[in-house]
Amino acid sequence: MQKRPIDHQYQQSYLLKAGVRFDFNVVDTVCARKLGMSFYLALLGALILFGVPYGMPGNPVHYENAVIHEGTAASLGISPSTRLLLMSLMFLLMGYALLYVARYCYYLRLRAKLRTDRAPIAVEAYAVVCLDLKVKFSDYLLGIMSKLLGQGDHGLCKYAVIYKEIGTENPRFFITAAVSARKLCFIPEHIGRVFIHRKKNYLYTLDDSSAYQTVSVKRSALGRFALSNSASLSSSNNSSSQSSLQCPNLHNK
Repeated sequence: MQKRPIDHQYQQSYLLKAGVRFDFNVVDTVCARKLGMSFYLALLGALILFGVPYGMPGNPVHYENAVIHEGTAASLGISPSTRLLLMSLMFLLMGYALLYVARYCYYLRLRAKLRTDRAPIAVEAYAVVCLDLKVKFSDYLLGIMSKLLGQGDHGLCKYAVIYKEIGTENPRFFITAAVSARKLCFIPEHIGRVFIHRKKNYLYTLDDSSAYQTVSVKRSALGRFALSNSASLSSSNNSSSQSSLQCPNLHNK
């Protein structure tokens, strides 16, 4: 198995011009990403805003700690306007973290529900694709970071394995979860199953871990099965011929 996409690698922009189209596998991508870096950054930011600034709910101002300076009581806490701004930012980050968890749980449940379908689509591994099309703001940000790090335009590009539908003249194409290049594993002719949402065709999940059998392995297995059958048939024929040769001796006696 190849841990890096070296052979059979194409860019999504090139495949799009060649007529190979596929929907982004958002279900498996969200499930594989789990709780990503943005979730932990938002949660950490919300916790810092909650407890660090003096005057926030996690670090309230006590009146007995007021400082008397030149006849005026100067509070050590932050101003009301600053507190309102920090509270708004904290609730915004907490809301983002909660929505992130809700989205992750939704796609986990959706993937489990889709994979209960008893009529999946049989597919086989076709190629490795570099998802170089910039659709979201994060795609442009990754492109800028890749250039700043000296890795070219596609240094931080996400990769996926394209699977091609089997047994049809007009096959459809599907991809696995979008991951980094070091996490990708491509096995040519690997067999997988695709479970499509019945009402929303752009939502699907690709199961490529339940049948780690390539076509060549299956053919060799069939060959061994045929050889074993032929061997058993030949042994049975030999035993029958030997018994037939022994029959005259029995009759002679």
